[in-house]
Amino acid sequence: METKQYDVVVIGAGSGGLTSAVGFSKVGKKVLLVEREHMGGECTNSGCIPSKALLHHAKAYHTAKQIAGESTKSEVYRREAFSYVRSKIDAILEEETPEAFKKIGIDVVMGTAVFHTKCSIQVGDIVYQYKKAIIATGSSPRMIEVSGLKDEDILTNQNIFDLTDVPEKLLVIGGGPIGMEMAQAFAMLGSTVTIAERGSEFGRLEDPAIGPILKKHFEDLGITIETSAMIKTVDAKTARFEHMHGEQVTRTFDVSFDKVLIAVGRVPNLPEGIATAGIKSDQYGVTVDSQYRTSNKYVYAVGDVSQRLKFTHTADDIARQVVTRIVSKGFIRVNTKKAVPKVTYTQPEVAQVGLSHKAALAKYSEDEIMRIEVPFTANDRAHTDDDTAGLLVVIARRLNGAVLGAHIIGPSAGELLAVFTLAIDQKISLWKLQKTIFAYPTYSLVIKKAGDYFFGKQLASLKKDILFQLQKHAPKIIALFFWATIIYLFQQYRVDNGLSYQDILLQLLDFFTGTMYGPIVYMVLYAIRPIILFPATLLTALSGALFGFWWGILYTVLGENASANFAYWIGRFFGKGLKLEDSLIGNWVEALRRRPFASVLFMRLFYFPFDLTNIGSGVLKVRWVSYALATLIGIMPGLTTFVALGAALDIESFKMDGLTVHAFDPKFVALSIVIFIVSLGISKALKRWQASHT
Repeated sequence: METKQYDVVVIGAGSGGLTSAVGFSKVGKKVLLVEREHMGGECTNSGCIPSKALLHHAKAYHTAKQIAGESTKSEVYRREAFSYVRSKIDAILEEETPEAFKKIGIDVVMGTAVFHTKCSIQVGDIVYQYKKAIIATGSSPRMIEVSGLKDEDILTNQNIFDLTDVPEKLLVIGGGPIGMEMAQAFAMLGSTVTIAERGSEFGRLEDPAIGPILKKHFEDLGITIETSAMIKTVDAKTARFEHMHGEQVTRTFDVSFDKVLIAVGRVPNLPEGIATAGIKSDQYGVTVDSQYRTSNKYVYAVGDVSQRLKFTHTADDIARQVVTRIVSKGFIRVNTKKAVPKVTYTQPEVAQVGLSHKAALAKYSEDEIMRIEVPFTANDRAHTDDDTAGLLVVIARRLNGAVLGAHIIGPSAGELLAVFTLAIDQKISLWKLQKTIFAYPTYSLVIKKAGDYFFGKQLASLKKDILFQLQKHAPKIIALFFWATIIYLFQQYRVDNGLSYQDILLQLLDFFTGTMYGPIVYMVLYAIRPIILFPATLLTALSGALFGFWWGILYTVLGENASANFAYWIGRFFGKGLKLEDSLIGNWVEALRRRPFASVLFMRLFYFPFDLTNIGSGVLKVRWVSYALATLIGIMPGLTTFVALGAALDIESFKMDGLTVHAFDPKFVALSIVIFIVSLGISKALKRWQASHT
């Protein structure tokens, strides 16, 4: 069997694959591109390009018919819809031939790639070895089984553009972007269209203010929209549906059709032999890490086969970043935090980026965000074009004006969205957008108008918002003031008395260890520690060093319990609106609510961040008796661990010789380690007990 060597093998010639292949070729790598079916992948042949071409043709026909009525010429134009689509596909494919890629140093093989080993694939009778491989095999339409539905009546995005005539009656299963775009295109071309959506709302992925506007446009075209609709059977050319309310069937209805478009999502195309190459996968596709590397360290996967967001532009972006990561040998990492724009190319267009209002409320409190709505009736260009039904919704942070999300319906929504995508990624606030000059009269002035609305609303609520932020950050402000004052007084005392820092340290040691006020000051400091932000672990260890093992435990038990309960009540009274689900204790929120004693006890024994447990319990209004008892018991192992560690330090030896190995007592160090291990063991046993009783 013949074997060939390549630096990089790319499997799949869609958006992610082509970008990867070209990127590696540009930096001098020897690249092989393998494509099973057709160059250009789904986007060029049966996705973005043909669907937008059909929409363009349909919109042009529909607009002309509205203005001039039907005519022989318009009917000829209507019937040319699919030939127009195919001409656009062919025009783009002229730039994506194997010969075109060969000219830039990329070898192209048509055929099915099968993984042969961890570092090779086989296509036909030839084995191709690689140093790195990119899987970019894309996705296919998700299909559904319907009794009585014949294959010849089924359309998907992969065969719909092979039609030669517009069907009289089209049934669309699925109300997502593909379903909406094709439903509108065929309705504009004269089909009687019904959309059957399983969800309870049409346009459920859009902002609540946008869905109804879109629905009205569809209904004005004569499109019938059925929500909460489940297809059950097909008899001849009639589909029987059940309308669901929860688990209850409220009615049945029939829809007659000539063709059925199934648009209920996508499934990944997994390459053959991936298990042989040690590449893991699941229902979502090839399993990758944050850098899009598979479980085989020589292989990466990009695009629909590995990404949850299945867009051409996300495949292209990740492919570019993966190429950069590999070429830089991991020095430049893949950024997975970018804002991802999404556009549905209906008329009017619908576009969104960033957080929805609901998602923003889940991450921030209602007092921290602002929702701004700008109707296109406020835009002069919309009036000149007689197209004022649009709407811009912006979700922003109060005070700083940071853009969290934007949702648009209206003319050129996808183009307008680019500004908000840039604003989110580059942290351009509404304050800055409001100061930007936009050409008049353009639709982009709705962006400036959003800034104007924000400016007005922010001024009106300025006092309230500042007070909210002061309340939210009060502990930090108090701590900052406290430490600034302490540092200032400390410096003044040192300078006035001509003392060195070592002299001050020795005086403090004498105060804490040689006076009756030392332990009292220590316990008071521990109690108010949540507002001065002094590290609890350091204070606990200091007690062992200053007061010895047994007295250190006593003073710390009193101080730490006072501190924990103080922090609990701070969280209880000042924690309104905090979203702990997105915090470090996010996975414990429900457990703390349902089993407060066991959950707090586990977090204490597992050395979970001390104040996070305290304040989190207060914010969630965990029953105080359960919290206090679990804290009293749970802090003992951790407290003893760090007191023992502090007690290992001999203060007198430290005063004489400084911090040396001889200043530590190994018995206390060993005791500290043993208690630490025992505490972790108890916490794991408690976790297993919790799991068995859930």
